[in-house]
Amino acid sequence: MNTPPKGSVLVNVCIIPPAKVGEQCVVLAQSLKEGTVSVLDGKTKFAHMTVVMLRVDEGDVPDIVKAVGSALELQRSFQCKYVGDYKTPGRYFEISYQKSLEFMALHEMLLDLLKRYQLNPGDPYQESYFGIYDTEQQRNARETGYDLAHDRYRPHITLLRWEEGRAPKTSLELPRVDLSFDLGTVCIYLAEENGAVYQELAHFAIK
Repeated sequence: MNTPPKGSVLVNVCIIPPAKVGEQCVVLAQSLKEGTVSVLDGKTKFAHMTVVMLRVDEGDVPDIVKAVGSALELQRSFQCKYVGDYKTPGRYFEISYQKSLEFMALHEMLLDLLKRYQLNPGDPYQESYFGIYDTEQQRNARETGYDLAHDRYRPHITLLRWEEGRAPKTSLELPRVDLSFDLGTVCIYLAEENGAVYQELAHFAIK
């Protein structure tokens, strides 16, 4: 199937960093934008950290928003600690965060909550952002709708994606900035097939 199932949408539950951190991410991305096909600009593409993403029936979106809102009422803030950067095999360049117990608890809670809404469990639509993935990622996609679930989850903010053949062969030297922050905002967005968010559905403040 080359087009998403009719009546379906891709939902991204994500953490939005404070404005200062988001702006710093845009500055870093823009400094590396040569040869990219997608890059943060602070307007149409802005900094966000996916916690869970999956394709669902459009009619289930109101129930998803309500369920996530209820689940987050007891969520406490924790530090999202910046630990470096990562170039993925799929030509993405990411800002990496510590895979803490608090982070994984939030990920697993939302994953368990939302997998019941997954479209076509066991035989998910092959999203463009899946790319080439291994056996474990395939299993995650079948069971949860998200290939980077469970042990494969890595907290990160994607800065850009390079064109084919344009990704640097060597490590990049980034300016010394601390992009750590305390969790304060979780949002639900609609996302395009490559995973980039574009329409806010809900906004939740974390105390």
